[in-house]
Amino acid sequence: MKKLVTILIVFTMAAAIVGIAQAALPGGPFSYAFYLQNLDTVSTARCSYQFYNTVGGLQYTSPQFDIPKEDNVEVYVPGIGGLTSGTYSVVASCDKQVAAVVNFSDADSGAAHRGISDPATTWYAPAVYDNFYNFSTNMVVQNATASPINITVYIYAPGNAVPVKTLTANNVPGYASVEFDQEGLAELLTNVSYSAKIVGTGNIAPVVNIYGRPASAVAQQLYSYNPFSAGALKFYAPLIMNNYWGYNTALTVQNVGSSTARVQMTYSNGTTAIVKIPTNSSYERYSPLVVPAGNTLYSVKIESITGDGVTTAQPVVAFVNQSNPTNRASSYTAFAAGSTRVYLPTVYKLFYRYNTSVTCQNVGASSATMTITYKGPGVGAPTTSPAVAAGKTWEFYQLTDPSLASVPLNWKGSAVVSSAQPIVCVVNENQNLAPEINQSKDMLYTYEGVSP
Repeated sequence: MKKLVTILIVFTMAAAIVGIAQAALPGGPFSYAFYLQNLDTVSTARCSYQFYNTVGGLQYTSPQFDIPKEDNVEVYVPGIGGLTSGTYSVVASCDKQVAAVVNFSDADSGAAHRGISDPATTWYAPAVYDNFYNFSTNMVVQNATASPINITVYIYAPGNAVPVKTLTANNVPGYASVEFDQEGLAELLTNVSYSAKIVGTGNIAPVVNIYGRPASAVAQQLYSYNPFSAGALKFYAPLIMNNYWGYNTALTVQNVGSSTARVQMTYSNGTTAIVKIPTNSSYERYSPLVVPAGNTLYSVKIESITGDGVTTAQPVVAFVNQSNPTNRASSYTAFAAGSTRVYLPTVYKLFYRYNTSVTCQNVGASSATMTITYKGPGVGAPTTSPAVAAGKTWEFYQLTDPSLASVPLNWKGSAVVSSAQPIVCVVNENQNLAPEINQSKDMLYTYEGVSP
């Protein structure tokens, strides 16, 4: 018997948001779609998925379906017959290794996050807020086991090793999800960025959503990111911007070690900075203070080092927020390591006015080309970049990619990026053409490429 590979996809879906989802994310109703990509280079994957409600009840089981090698399948949740409006979590199971990406949106906001294939008992969230310059957060945490478990969230203030707030949900049913909202917590101060540790008595799968507060100038902005199940001494962030076609980024680093961390950030333009971060605390670095303005993409290497009184390098985690003045906004998590083959479950060319761009960083020791190979109707030969120096980035833009010159209108597919050197990649999905690009709404989604 083949071992099932399980992807846990945490999300809320409704034609009219009810219960915890309404409190967590103002606006709505939110609709969801998720994409499964087969990572096997030889064989077809046989898959199915199940929807569970908030009390652990199995609400829907799909028929089995096949995904060809390195190809993808889209599941548009509102199109599933017989699934009533409500709040759900999903378990997708395949007999081959697969990757999952979730997109969700309402009329003027959208975000993306990955499905979680490796649930764990402890997770770290670098940024949680209660009115941090008009942003607040919530966490949705799924029980990744079949039996009830307890889930606890510890929230830490900057420089404080003791949590300022502890939130607990007991007896969360198997495969169900629970929401922890930071909005309105008396212990959390305005304009302070907190960090969190999420712990389950069994394996869990969490997602953090960042949303603009209602009636504020950023009310339309919506971000979503996956916390980290472990820290590392080195991370890579391939997409750093200072007024890149109007976009800026901010890098957040969390110390998940047991003592103060000394962190060095080395940007691809040669700029470096070293900071100390207390245990359980986070540090935010706004990219326009670091790299030059203009239409150039940058990347950064984050390293936990010793020196200046720090005798042991501490594990850290990192993620990046990006936004522009018309309220496009999204998040992605940094990478602890690269690989020579990166999978992208969904890419677009004018798919309902959405285009994608794929930004990859060479995290190896020497220069190398990068080649993107598409799956989908009408695709041409793969596209190869020039030689990309170690530490530098390259962007593949699907609207002008010669591989997609002959694809039909409203095209969507999947892709694989390969290189002789290890690389990391992120994908931006955006309505980036007129008239939508000039409209104030958040139709930007970002997700991380997946290494097998």
